[in-house]
Amino acid sequence: MIDHYFTCDDCGITIQDHTTKEIHRCYKCGKDMRWDLNISIRGNYRHPVHSDALAISPDQIQEHKQLFPNIELDSQCRPIFDNFTRHENYLKKTGFKKATQKLKPKSKRIA
Repeated sequence: MIDHYFTCDDCGITIQDHTTKEIHRCYKCGKDMRWDLNISIRGNYRHPVHSDALAISPDQIQEHKQLFPNIELDSQCRPIFDNFTRHENYLKKTGFKKATQKLKPKSKRIA
């Protein structure tokens, strides 16, 4: 399954989803989001991703450097990804599965 990225030009929020069949609306402002082909096709992230979910213990830094020499860690031992392909390969090698972002349904206004 291929993930696609959608960006809200007003809020700057990016989400990922595996379908392009429906209009994606920004969960913050409600406007239509555009399919971000720069991320989807080329795979380079607009801003580096510091992954809280994949943070490691300081005791594991040496092992991380041996196994993943091209993946840097920040000061909080979070791996930094600047490329979709590296991010996906890292997840596969570590055995993690990336869950699709779930969005809350819009609440109805009571008049």
